[in-house]
Amino acid sequence: MFGLLLGLLSSAVSFQYPVYASYKAIKSEDRDILIPWLVYWVVVSVVTTFETWFGFLFVWLPLYQFFRFGFMLWLVLPQSQGSYFVYSTYIAPTLASHEKEIEVLIRSTQEKVKTRGYELMNATIQYIKTALFSTFISNKQSVADSATDTASLDTHLDSVC
Repeated sequence: MFGLLLGLLSSAVSFQYPVYASYKAIKSEDRDILIPWLVYWVVVSVVTTFETWFGFLFVWLPLYQFFRFGFMLWLVLPQSQGSYFVYSTYIAPTLASHEKEIEVLIRSTQEKVKTRGYELMNATIQYIKTALFSTFISNKQSVADSATDTASLDTHLDSVC
């Protein structure tokens, strides 16, 4: 029961309040209010990515949820400026030192996705054309066969009668 309560509280601190505060900051269009929330979301994205990759290890750590809650609280509180500290100390320097490589990776990935997307779209169109055309041909053949069968049945009935 206590774990569920901690999870709900952690969700409120980590996501629900920041979403609403970010909404208010965007609505205000004040750069001084917007930047801290943008920094917070960058840090939370990195933390979430890290947890996604290594979370299977964290579940074995005793009191991990308590430490995570405290860490997220430290990140979100304006008094501690935890997200700004993490961003300026770790994230910004890492991104700055690898910015060119990241840009190249993004551009090449976009090109590959674009190329593969066109290939997939063309293959899909070709498949649909083939499926429709073969259905059309098969239906035409069925109608022709049916006409032939009807004519031979009429001939057979005439010979019997």
